[in-house]
Amino acid sequence: MTLRSLPRARLGDLVPSLLHGQALVALVPATGERRWAGEAAWAVARAAAADGRRVALVDLGIEEPSLHEVAGITPTEGIVDAFEYDVSLTKAAHHLHGVFFIGVGSYTANAAELLGQPRWRRLHAGFRAEDALLLLYMSPESVTRLSAVPDAALVLAPDGVDAESTTGRALAEIVERGTPMLGVVRERWSAPPALAPVAPARRRPWRSAVTAAALALAGAAGWALFARSAERPAAAAGSPPPGATSAGAPQRADSLSWTVQLAAYGTLAPALQHVDALAQAGVPALVAPVMLSASGSVWYRVLVGSFAIRDSAVAARAALWAQGATHPGEGDLLQAPYSLLVHGPWTPDSLRHLGVPATRWGDGQLLIGAFETPEQAAFAEAALARAGVQATLVTRTGTTP
Repeated sequence: MTLRSLPRARLGDLVPSLLHGQALVALVPATGERRWAGEAAWAVARAAAADGRRVALVDLGIEEPSLHEVAGITPTEGIVDAFEYDVSLTKAAHHLHGVFFIGVGSYTANAAELLGQPRWRRLHAGFRAEDALLLLYMSPESVTRLSAVPDAALVLAPDGVDAESTTGRALAEIVERGTPMLGVVRERWSAPPALAPVAPARRRPWRSAVTAAALALAGAAGWALFARSAERPAAAAGSPPPGATSAGAPQRADSLSWTVQLAAYGTLAPALQHVDALAQAGVPALVAPVMLSASGSVWYRVLVGSFAIRDSAVAARAALWAQGATHPGEGDLLQAPYSLLVHGPWTPDSLRHLGVPATRWGDGQLLIGAFETPEQAAFAEAALARAGVQATLVTRTGTTP
């Protein structure tokens, strides 16, 4: 087979159509010029996000992380911390040039185990369900160890690839495993290099109708893992870290602040469908509409439970895994003590007709969402006001902050 040459200067024109329909794409450096390869990876990510598509870029160069240096980002918690230490992916993500970026993070001696985790397959399916794109920057050897088979791969090599080299043979092995090569990102145009032909791999359809329904109802949407917050690459001096509660939002000792976020959706309908499925399984859940300040987009979080301490939320999440309400490893712990209490003769159904996601909670009170700060509830409050619905911001035990 041959690799199509993709000059770096033309990526803005070529990448959107080339990656259309792909959910998981490996960006494979095939050069000793680490800085050039990192810049090319960022160029691909920015080009893919330029038309508004949601794109996440993850650095899996575990031995030699470099993408944070190219972007000028100070190393923080990353993909290792998310997979090995239960750090939320949203906390590890930086939002830069329209791309959600997650670095390597902490050192790990278990790189093979990290790559082999089944969570990659769930992320792959979730990104596909959301029509989002997950870009993994990784070596050819890492691609063959990944538990998920990427939809495609792009090679990053300024001068192309020699098919007879060790790297060329490694790329041919990736193709044999079932991942097509879309092209090689080069510094400039040239004749496309040839790779040794391999037998086409048989690939199964990416999902059946049953699997699609399970993803929608079980909250496997991969992009939801990044939707809780859009972290800026550099915070202003003296400002609180992303996700921290502002000084104007003190935590109340009597509030049941901890909850478990199972998913987040770009529209209300699938969030309500998810909540209804949980209710049928005997699991009460809330929908919280939250506008992300970084992008202005609205996400509808699906949240389960109200707990006084984090350990209780951890135990509840484990119970959800055990009963099959969500996949093991999924569910972010979130401290969100505030909700909107609806007044008047409303019902959940009547409010749904107005586009408001309300839920009966506790002693029958009608609540909307769970929010980390009072300011975060502003979008939902404005929607209620437009619909002529009166509501008060309260903590989960019913006290007014």
